[in-house]
Amino acid sequence: MTQPFKFPNGELAYTAEDLVRLCQKSPTDGIYHLMRGDFENWLAYIGKTDLAENAKQARLASLTSDEERLQQFLRSCKSPIPKESNAKKSRTRQPTPESTENTSPGNPLAGLFKAIGKLFARA
Repeated sequence: MTQPFKFPNGELAYTAEDLVRLCQKSPTDGIYHLMRGDFENWLAYIGKTDLAENAKQARLASLTSDEERLQQFLRSCKSPIPKESNAKKSRTRQPTPESTENTSPGNPLAGLFKAIGKLFARA
């Protein structure tokens, strides 16, 4: 079992999302741990090597303040929601007369039995 990241106030981060939330809640503690390299080590430990690299890049960034470094790190942790392309949009099937005639609102198995009956009737 992986060990959580412990903030000075006693709160624990079990995931990268928890870590971001705690940094937003306690930015002074977040800056302290970011600048020491603690986040890099813990994120690598839990297998989030991409986020560990983000923490390192933010720590080493040529910015004017440590607050900006923390903000850069936090922004890098938020993954954008991929936009669905037109080609990959889900296509809904419109009901056909055959599919609607095999359903019964009272008994969900009625449609199945009707379809099986039709199969045997053809044989």
